[in-house]
This record gives sequence, C-alpha cells and structure tokens, in this order.
Amino acid sequence: MKRIILILPFILFLFHLGYAQESTIRQYPYLYKSPRAMGMGGAYVAIGGRTDTLFYNPAGLSTMPEKNWEVNLLGISAEVGKNVMDFVKDMGDAFDTGDLDGDGDEGDDQLRAVNDVLAKYRGKNLHLGIADWSSLGRNQGSWAFAVGGVGTLRLDAMTHQGFGPEGFLEINADATGGGLLGFSFRLMEDLYGGVGIKALHRESLVHSFTARELVEKQDSLEDYITEELRKSGDAVGFDVGLIYKFAQDFFLKPRVGLSVMNIGDLKFGDAGKIPMTVNLGVAINPDIPVFDSLVVGLDYVDLFNNYEEDKDIGKRLRLGGELYLIDRKLLSLGLRAGLYQGYPTFGADLRLLLFTVSYVTYAEEVGAYAGQDEDRRHLVFLNIGW
Repeated sequence: MKRIILILPFILFLFHLGYAQESTIRQYPYLYKSPRAMGMGGAYVAIGGRTDTLFYNPAGLSTMPEKNWEVNLLGISAEVGKNVMDFVKDMGDAFDTGDLDGDGDEGDDQLRAVNDVLAKYRGKNLHLGIADWSSLGRNQGSWAFAVGGVGTLRLDAMTHQGFGPEGFLEINADATGGGLLGFSFRLMEDLYGGVGIKALHRESLVHSFTARELVEKQDSLEDYITEELRKSGDAVGFDVGLIYKFAQDFFLKPRVGLSVMNIGDLKFGDAGKIPMTVNLGVAINPDIPVFDSLVVGLDYVDLFNNYEEDKDIGKRLRLGGELYLIDRKLLSLGLRAGLYQGYPTFGADLRLLLFTVSYVTYAEEVGAYAGQDEDRRHLVFLNIGW
C-alpha cells in the first residue's frame, strides 16, 4: 500500500508540467466511508444497524437485528473519481491520434493532443481509494458489540496552472490501518448508549511539489519521499453516542441519534489528524406493505465546525434512504438514494448466499462550499460474510 502511494503521484507527474496555485483540495478528513451509508447520502447517525456504524455512532449497534451474528470475513471496496476515468480515456484517445497535419509524422500531433488533455484537467481533483472493513458483531437485545479491523488507502492529486511559488503537483495521500471495538447498551426504555475505541497507524504524504524540487531530487526521489516527506503516526480514539427510539407504536417509528466521534481529535502526530465532531441525526423506519424494509435519515455533522477546511452548512448535510425489495437469509436486493453535500447519491446491492456485491456513486465537495467543485466518484464493494 505504501509503494502505491509513492508511485502514483509520479505517474501523474510524468504526464504534466506546470506551476501550482494555493492548496485547493478541501474535502473533509475521514477514516472510512461505509458503502451502505454513502448510498444513502451519508445519513447514518440515527440509522446504524450494522457493524460499520462504529464509524458514525457506536449506539447504532443497538439497531442491528437481534440474536443474529453479523460476520464480514472480507469487506473490500475500491473507488475511483470520474475525473480519473475521463482522464484515462482522453489520454488513450490522444495517444491514438493520427497524422492530422499530413507531414508523415504522428508524433507532433499526438504531443499536441496530449498537451490539450493535460490543460483540460488542470485544477481537477484525481481520486483513487481502496478500503477493507472486516468485522464481527451481535445484538443481544439489551446490549450489542462489534469488533473489526480496517485498512484504507487514499490518493488525491491535483495539478495547477499559474506562476506561484507553491509548486505544480498537489498530493494528499494516506494509508491507515488498525482495529475498532464498540459496545451499545440499553440505558432505559427506548434509550441506548454506545462507546467505541480505535487504535490506528497512519502514513501520509501531503505535499505540493515544485519543479525545482523535483529536478534537484531526481536522482534520489524515492529516498526523498520516504525519508523526508512521508509522515507516520499512531493514534487512539474514543467515540460515544446515543439513540432514542420514541413513539414506536406510531407507524413511522422515529428515532434520533447523537454522536461525538474522535473525542479530543484523532491525532496521528506529523501524519495529520481527524478532528472531533459532534453529529446529530433523525430517522424513520416505517412498516410498509409489499417491501421488506424502508429507512430514511437526515444528518447534520460537525455541529461546532471543527472541520478546519470551511464552515459551510451545505457540506455538512446528509439526507437519504434505503429500500429493501427483498431481504431473506439467502437472498436480498436493496436500493439506496440520497443527497450528500448537496449532490445526489445512488446505491444498490445484491446478496446471494455469502456474497454481496454493491455499487455506489456519490460526489465529494473538494471546494470551500457545497456546489463549488464536485468530484463525482464510483465505488464497488464486495463482501463475503453473513
């Protein structure tokens, strides 16, 4: 995973030269994004129901099906930004350019086509990600628990045009791995609390490369990155949460959730941090005819604006829902949709026996406010478990 982080930025570098403006990748830092939650627009604080609720609200373990084990032997996801997909396609077309000017040489025409593609993608975020969440959990009714291991690899890269001193290739990448443990318990009738702990190691590369820097370090570039630019750190984090299920005789079966994640900040030292956030959510889980289940949620994350990137309200809103057309022991089919940071999301999954395949598309806001700079992403998830 570390080697991939170190190699990918320089594959991009070989294709483009220029000068950078100020840092512009302003997505919120995160540890793991649940494919299920992202299909629902990221609304998960009051929903939960699976072991991945440990990344949103540990009290959500209380909404897992009772007296059943949830076992995820392998839960691997891979995502790619639409900009990356378009970039690869456009570069392939550029290299296929023929002799347009009729001078008997295709090379000059291909070079012009490649330069046009590179100019087209200046200032656009290029995103790749891989993650795995393997876990075990069970809800006993009055209490529930989950334990799991997470591993993530993320790369965001952006080239710029300009004449500032900052550089021309902006890289924000990290590899993180570790374990999580969480418990949920009934505090009183319809009120559940949750606590979680995580121990993690992270290695990161956050840097804007200048042309002079790369020329001077060209003979020892890998050593320069691994010994001087790469940062490592360990962190232990704590989370707490509440879920209150009220008016359960009413057909909407509403509930509210509150979570405080990464209490005191999740600090990796020189490798960065994930700030503490206080998050609020509401959800309904009505009984409906024909279909097996429906849940709809609305979240507002980071109530006290601890994310340093901005204070935008739109980037902190999540809205979405999940409808299971069929949900049986050996077969299930679910659809999800929502709004995440003002952009539509969609998800679907099919489970057959022990295998689940899911697809999710969502857009991350990498600008300072919702609607400024959309980075559309596509995610495929494969899970083996029950």
